Amino acid sequence: MKSVSSSRLGAGACGLVLACAVAQAFAQSRGFEAAPAIPAAQLAPPALLRGAGFEVGTPVPVDRFLGSFELSTKSGRFRVVGVDMLAIRERELHAIDELRKVESSSAFGDAVAKSAAAPVKLAGSLVTDPGATVENIASGAGTVLGRIGYSVKSGLQNAGDTLAGSSPDQNTQKPSGDADEPPSFIGDPLGYNRARREWAKQLGVDPYTSNPVLRPLLDRAASATFAGNFTVGLAVGAVAAPLNYATSFEGTVKDSVWNHPPGDLAKSNDEALTRMGVPAAVVRAFLRNRWFTPTLQTALVSTLGELNAASGRDSVVRAASTISGEVPARFLVRAVALLDQFNRATPVTQVRVRGIVPIGQSKSGEVVAAAAVDYLYWNEEAAAFANAPELAAAKRTLLVQGQVSPLAATEFARAGWRVRNVK
Repeated sequence: MKSVSSSRLGAGACGLVLACAVAQAFAQSRGFEAAPAIPAAQLAPPALLRGAGFEVGTPVPVDRFLGSFELSTKSGRFRVVGVDMLAIRERELHAIDELRKVESSSAFGDAVAKSAAAPVKLAGSLVTDPGATVENIASGAGTVLGRIGYSVKSGLQNAGDTLAGSSPDQNTQKPSGDADEPPSFIGDPLGYNRARREWAKQLGVDPYTSNPVLRPLLDRAASATFAGNFTVGLAVGAVAAPLNYATSFEGTVKDSVWNHPPGDLAKSNDEALTRMGVPAAVVRAFLRNRWFTPTLQTALVSTLGELNAASGRDSVVRAASTISGEVPARFLVRAVALLDQFNRATPVTQVRVRGIVPIGQSKSGEVVAAAAVDYLYWNEEAAAFANAPELAAAKRTLLVQGQVSPLAATEFARAGWRVRNVK
């Protein structure tokens, strides 16, 4: 595979650097930094930048504190937001390869023919042009430190997939609605959903992935098994060793999602939130938000459960119920996980939310904010957050998942924050 940075980005990278330089000069005149484009190696570990069948382009534009990565693979180009999503997409490449091998077998073809009458609509043909952009969620970052955050009625661009051959106008989804949201998994036939989960478990992936290449492959495999008596896992090779990078799809959440149907997960999450004191109306609104797939829903509820000494957890669920887009949904899940890491050493007694940033408070009055960002730089939004009156406290800590620019570190310290890098 040719280097993405030299052969694919070329003049475009030069233009990007020039544009960033102009924006940087303007921002510096006001004491702020412009959104940078920085080396991929500064944002992600080496294992995520290049491997068998994939390569990440560089430099990486940073928009509202999250990296906008271009991942080139045998299946096409994925443009994804955030290091966490980059890791997820790379973990899914093995599953794509294995399912394509399965589809080439005569036994699979016979099973698909038998499943023609199944009550599941099979996806169309898959993208096979490796130069085509098969996914684009680069517009899904929006604001993460802002006061308003995300709302289903905000008009912000949502995470969306762009298939090869689509027009530029198709690259952006409309605000959330029935036609734009992810599919509902609750109503899937029990046997079909079970087959899908078994295939996902065999391959080590999320059965509710938004991957536009993997999702239809899982659909077809599940249909062949559900209605065509095709054996789950037939001819599937061993799952590749997972990349050493944290994602929200781990541990007990992973096992729950693989082993229980969506309806059971929803019931369990409902009961858990009720025990936390979350009002029934808020619980219903959250469970109906399709951007929180059964996986993300379970991950958020599980992590909130760890903050068992904290009041105000309903504020997080209220924020989650209004989120539109996979990027902000994952941001919130990861940010609450960062807050829980802090909670294990210094118990959090109260939780609230500013936008979609969870804010904790300890018994001593220390305020701690969790920002699951890739690169924190100093702009108007960061300044407003750092100096927000409602976050005033004698001791304040900002947990950051990624890197912090020297200027941002200086200015947050000047505003009274202690910035801690947490993985």
